[in-house]
Amino acid sequence: MPGMTGVEFFEKVQSAYPNIIRMILTGYSDMQAIVDAINKGKIYYYITKPWKFEELKVILDNALETYTLRIKNEQLEVEKKELLFKTLQQEKEHLASQYEILKNQINPHFLFNCLNTLASLIVSDQQGAVRFTTRFAKMYRNLLEYGNQQLISLEKELELIDTYLFLQKIRFGNHLSIQKEIANTRYVLPPFSLQLLIENAIKHNVISEENPLKIIIKSGIDTLEVSNTIALRPSAESSTGIGLANLNQRYLLLLSKGIVCTMEDGVFKVSIPLIPEA
Repeated sequence: MPGMTGVEFFEKVQSAYPNIIRMILTGYSDMQAIVDAINKGKIYYYITKPWKFEELKVILDNALETYTLRIKNEQLEVEKKELLFKTLQQEKEHLASQYEILKNQINPHFLFNCLNTLASLIVSDQQGAVRFTTRFAKMYRNLLEYGNQQLISLEKELELIDTYLFLQKIRFGNHLSIQKEIANTRYVLPPFSLQLLIENAIKHNVISEENPLKIIIKSGIDTLEVSNTIALRPSAESSTGIGLANLNQRYLLLLSKGIVCTMEDGVFKVSIPLIPEA
């Protein structure tokens, strides 16, 4: 090359294009130049006269295979780093969600309401108070048992909802109802996802004889929909649960697909992706 030696040219190519296969095909036999090309230019192969077609073909085929492997290895390394980064993100998000679930365990509003309900039952219905205490303890055991898991079965999640609903119905009676329309429970989801959505509906809406709250859990083709009638409280409780934004982020990390919230014709609906059981 003009202005530089062959060795300098190889060094420049090696710096700019490290994956390129560099070879020397020459009749020139300066051994020092060849040694410098190998050591400094990092050439793959040195081919000198006499050249034989079959030998050249084998060398070029091997060089092409080596180049292909280098590119694939580079791609795998990129994918490995991306996967590691995603895993670290998931672990970070999982730890954050565990923290939020732990905060939710000691939600002062929910705890205060439950204790008030329990105090009332102790006076009016002692057997009911025992049942309430048993379910209350079971719910908190569930929080401790499943709060550190990334996914649980839909069937188990629905069982958790039954326990949560029992406690809430003691407070709201028939003014609160949940209807389940689920054809297949062979799915998994982040723990307490449905409880979050039901708690969100209870927290933000009036529940009374004039404004009963009806919540419907319904399975779609590839989603699970949780909808409720809207009768917003004049002053809703402050948020203390995982939160819709946090739940959305957990799904984005798991599936690269978030939740969808809509409000139409007096109904608030949240659609969460269904995750098939492995």
